[in-house]
Amino acid sequence: MDKLEELFEFFDKNSDGYISKMELIELVEVLLNEKGLGKSSHILKEFDFNHDSKIDFDEFTAFAKMHLIK
Repeated sequence: MDKLEELFEFFDKNSDGYISKMELIELVEVLLNEKGLGKSSHILKEFDFNHDSKIDFDEFTAFAKMHLIK
């Protein structure tokens, strides 16, 4: 398992294969050191490609490439 998968699974608290809005709020606060609610809404709008109101692993990968991987 690579680091990105481990990170995704860490924030996918209920292990359903998605990062929900509430899980995304925690992710934003921990990884980006920002207040979660506003930023998480922005991330959902930008990276929730299939518009199901949650982030799957492919969407998380796109988010990570833009915001986490340097």
